[in-house]
Amino acid sequence: MFLAVVATALVVVMATLLYPYIYAEYEFDLSGQARTPLAKPALLAAGRWFDDYFVIETIDPTTYAIGEPRYYQGNYSYLILGAQRAVLFDAGSGLRDIVPAVRSLTSLPVTVIPSHLHFDHVGALGRFDKTALLGDASLRARLRDGRLTLRRYEFLGFADRLPLPTFRVDEWWAPGSTIDLGGRRLRVLATPGHTPTSVSLYDEGRRQLFAGDFIYPGCLYAFLPGASRSAYLATTKRLLLIIDLETQIFAAHMQDPPAAVRAPVLQVADLRALKQALTSINQAALPSRGFYPRRFPVHGPISFATGWALNNR
Repeated sequence: MFLAVVATALVVVMATLLYPYIYAEYEFDLSGQARTPLAKPALLAAGRWFDDYFVIETIDPTTYAIGEPRYYQGNYSYLILGAQRAVLFDAGSGLRDIVPAVRSLTSLPVTVIPSHLHFDHVGALGRFDKTALLGDASLRARLRDGRLTLRRYEFLGFADRLPLPTFRVDEWWAPGSTIDLGGRRLRVLATPGHTPTSVSLYDEGRRQLFAGDFIYPGCLYAFLPGASRSAYLATTKRLLLIIDLETQIFAAHMQDPPAAVRAPVLQVADLRALKQALTSINQAALPSRGFYPRRFPVHGPISFATGWALNNR
């Protein structure tokens, strides 16, 4: 009897720990439908069409948001210009080639860095002058002849029926370091939570934080392989200590329709609300809906999706 109870308990624990991978494989797989562009939106709230797919929005004279409103996740990448070089933060979904849109805006040498390594953010890695990644020891150890191949549950490309990519890595940007673009400096911030190697860029002079998938006006994913609710809370607390109160937070995904097409911009108040929600989740004081993932309200259109206690580090 005792052995049967132990065996049952082990099965339950293992199933719980493995469930994020099972969910990713069978629930998150979109069976290739995501590779077909959505209908072109009839109205833009901001920006202009570059072609029939990309939208370009001017944030300031040397900062541009490049949107993909016809991609089912509504991705946005950000082109950040200095006097001597440029950075493309996030590399597009790869559904269409983002390189011509970027080159229409600058002739400067461009370094592309993804906010994280999920399939919808790495489309043009290796296709600009340089590719950079967060200087994470676990990533650097996997480099072979200057090239990195992404792993299945790091990339999650089966959602779009994509093969695992391999690309060269030219630069490793250490957490806390400063990247000088010539008259413009970006601080590199490790922002784990959504993934272990997520990175954000902070322009303190302009009070701009480029946050990737860490926070955006939608459902934040903290239940897929590699996600960590505890890391999410720790990162949120650290960001609130670092960034100016007037900072604008530029996110990687626009709000779902019927919201108008424009670059997703959040405020420090949204980050504070996330901190409060995560604290309340830890205290079992915030109601949720759903079985797996569990979804918790945060603020406005922002919600937080997490798993169970055993698979949330």
